[in-house]
Amino acid sequence: MIPGYIGERCVPYCSPIYVKAVVPRSTGRGILHLDFENVLYARGVEEFSLDLRVLKRTPDYLLAEILYQEAGVDRSTVISSIEAEWIRRFCPELIASRPPAVTENISDYLEALFHRTSAR
Repeated sequence: MIPGYIGERCVPYCSPIYVKAVVPRSTGRGILHLDFENVLYARGVEEFSLDLRVLKRTPDYLLAEILYQEAGVDRSTVISSIEAEWIRRFCPELIASRPPAVTENISDYLEALFHRTSAR
């Protein structure tokens, strides 16, 4: 998410999220409703439900404006699949607490780390 919660300008906030549901709104304006858990939120795992306006969609990521109800909040987000290198770069505390095995699937690693059972 850009900007994040610290700094005066555009210090990003990075956290893995666990997507529970994505529902397109029937507005014709590229709006999605997203239900997710922010797994590294400062107060612990927390559920969120919000609308996003899609700004760019590619095979590898989605760039969107976060649509808040409160005035004066202007943030954007990048949502993508997480790779091991992403975790090393943006969440080094996870790697320090439990390094993934070299052959471990990153989705399985995150599910085990956050005590999820695989739905696959």
